[in-house]
Amino acid sequence: MNIVILWTGVTAPMAACWRALATTPGVKLTVFSELHRHAQTAYDEPSLLAGIDHHLRYSDEPLDRPRLAEQIAALRPDALIVLGWRSEMCRAAAQSPALAAVPKILAFDMPFAFTLRKLFAPLVLARYVRRFAAAFVPGERSAAYARWLGFAEQHIERGLTGLDTSPFSAAAAARAAAPAYPRRLLYVGRYAREKGLDVLLDAYRRYRSMVSDPWSLTCCGMGPEAGRLRGVAGVEDRGFVQPANLPGVYGEHGAFVLASRYEPWGFVIQEAAAAGLPIVCTAAVGAHVELVRDGFNGRVCQTGDAAAIAEGLRWIHDREPELPEIGARGRVLVEPYSTTHWAARVLRLCSTVSN
Repeated sequence: MNIVILWTGVTAPMAACWRALATTPGVKLTVFSELHRHAQTAYDEPSLLAGIDHHLRYSDEPLDRPRLAEQIAALRPDALIVLGWRSEMCRAAAQSPALAAVPKILAFDMPFAFTLRKLFAPLVLARYVRRFAAAFVPGERSAAYARWLGFAEQHIERGLTGLDTSPFSAAAAARAAAPAYPRRLLYVGRYAREKGLDVLLDAYRRYRSMVSDPWSLTCCGMGPEAGRLRGVAGVEDRGFVQPANLPGVYGEHGAFVLASRYEPWGFVIQEAAAAGLPIVCTAAVGAHVELVRDGFNGRVCQTGDAAAIAEGLRWIHDREPELPEIGARGRVLVEPYSTTHWAARVLRLCSTVSN
């Protein structure tokens, strides 16, 4: 099976998924990724893609569409997986007459919402969407959007995002072997408005006022709102943490919190669950539908409600003896998203559309 993936950006979890697919017997994988030169990231993309046949380009460079089509056609792909419709490179590959006969799978993580843009999307994107044989989405919220765009249920595959669970399992084991459970909360993500950093800090202050012995809060990330973290009692800003070091950070903490205003999916929820952490998140986080059961392995709070998130943190605080068991429940929920299962899922999907 010869598979070509056209993507934007590179993250450690997706690179791990691609590597698992590339090493599957009988699979030849080539990845084309379009990068933003001034993106808010500190990822070392070439290092993440080591061992994977790949081509990188920057979005501000002129795109030679015929040359791109020639490169892909020369690979004789059995299927193309194309991320969304915003990237010029992805659109060019999907719309190329030279690749018209190649079965295509549309990958995206956007959820359905009652906005004018999404309500009219089936009309605006009709000519583009009909080029694809199937949709590949993270979970139920994006599957609803895929149905709205016109994909039949039997042509929608869930599980777009995966991760290498083994280092996070090791982090859970390290926490279990520690002399005491770590009384530290963790946030990992961009320091940006959509991530609700202001709401998180408000909730954390409220939580601290509720208890006599509050846990500390560690924040790992980068972005325009980093200044909000300075001088906040109990908060440590570690800045951006490279992917190889993240599992160890998860292992040093006792619970995870994500207060996003908008979060189509949320890789970090997968990581936290794989690391055996109880999770507090907002209802805006798409991954909560599959990975956070309210009152079972964490709490799901109303979006933008600092008081509700503070109560979620208090819920964690009051259940310290139970937290190892609560966190372990999430590890079961995240197992279907391991790179091994991801590679098998993609191979099955590509085989289906190419037959």
